[in-house]
Amino acid sequence: MGKAKTIKPKEERLKEGINLLKQLKDNGVKEYSLGFIELKDKISEWVKSEDGWEGTISFSDYGRIAEVDLPKYTNRSAGINFKVKKAF
Repeated sequence: MGKAKTIKPKEERLKEGINLLKQLKDNGVKEYSLGFIELKDKISEWVKSEDGWEGTISFSDYGRIAEVDLPKYTNRSAGINFKVKKAF
């Protein structure tokens, strides 16, 4: 029988969310950019709830999109993939 999934505790969500935002700031993303504000809001919602969230956030000022994974369970860490947005 598989191990039961455990919902990620609020403290762990907060720590991981702060780490994601710090990584973006360390890579030159400004706190007042629209994408940063949207991501911060998503992380705040995620920390308060017990739900996970996966999706993309546009960082058009930087020509990038962020693929974001905010997991519900402790079996994965929160992650962000900051990709160059291809022009078509």
